[in-house]
Amino acid sequence: MPRIDSLATSLPAHRCDQSDVRNEMARVYRGDSAMERLLPVFDRIGVDTRYFVRPPEWYSEGQSFETRNAVYATSALELSEKAARACLDRSGTSPDTIDHIYFVTTTGLMTPSLDARLASRLGLRPDVRRLPLFGLGCAAGAGALVRAADTLRAYPTHRALVISVELCSLVFSPVARTATDLVGAALFGDGAAAVVVAGDETGGEGPAIRATRTHLFQEAPDLMGWNFTADGMRLVLSRDVPKFVATGVAPVVNKFLDAQGLSLPGLSHLILHPGGAKVMATYRSVFGLDDVALNNARETMRRYGNQSSASVLFMLNDLVASGRPRGGDTGFMMALGPGFSAEMLTLEW
Repeated sequence: MPRIDSLATSLPAHRCDQSDVRNEMARVYRGDSAMERLLPVFDRIGVDTRYFVRPPEWYSEGQSFETRNAVYATSALELSEKAARACLDRSGTSPDTIDHIYFVTTTGLMTPSLDARLASRLGLRPDVRRLPLFGLGCAAGAGALVRAADTLRAYPTHRALVISVELCSLVFSPVARTATDLVGAALFGDGAAAVVVAGDETGGEGPAIRATRTHLFQEAPDLMGWNFTADGMRLVLSRDVPKFVATGVAPVVNKFLDAQGLSLPGLSHLILHPGGAKVMATYRSVFGLDDVALNNARETMRRYGNQSSASVLFMLNDLVASGRPRGGDTGFMMALGPGFSAEMLTLEW
């Protein structure tokens, strides 16, 4: 089985308390009674701190989409390189032994994609197989691991580098004034994560990726995503997501685990993309979980906010770094994204 050989994360310089962000948004929306009434969402969404590539006042000045995307191009490259170098160093993996690079993002636009620039900066071989993935949203971090593991089952002597970078803060625009826009401003943060995945014959020492599954819920294409406007991206996030997790996602998860003789409450470690407080409450109720099982998700949300595709990789990195997993432990990772889709994998230490 392919193994997760090492993980690393990187955060931008601007650490912001939620109360400070709320105060800045109160200044932006001053005089707009409809938006002012929504500001208490900052206090109950489960976020204490986040990290941004620019200080809060920079966003409230109203940067153009062109300016924000230019910041994405430089900052995403810096954060991705930092995470990737740390990840390679931790496993003692030479860059020229990487055969595949999976690069995921949904918060900035570039052609060529950033992995092309990263390849030369990191010292990857010219024949490295690049797979940039855009549009999987919050599911992409888990999705990239799924695709890397599936590839390495066919190529057990190969190694893959998975990189996720999301600069969610750069989506913000002070002219975007809906309840969904405000939720995005209260919820999302920035960060990058990297994973080295090793084929079965390379001697990788981390948790094995036991099984994978991708599921596209074709009946629910509009639950989340982006609308693209002249002023940039606008968040699409339906109130029906928690309900659909209960009615649509839960049966698929249970079937995936049942086929392996597993059940969610019986697993040692859960890496569930936090989404938001209502989604986590749904996880708890429909899967019969206790509060302890969701501590990892809640703590990630509290410290970093929702980092879209990078969240589950931050969660896995923090779990491994904690030293809690022991030999024989099992784990389950799931992230949900536009499509509507679920990316799932089981782990074994």
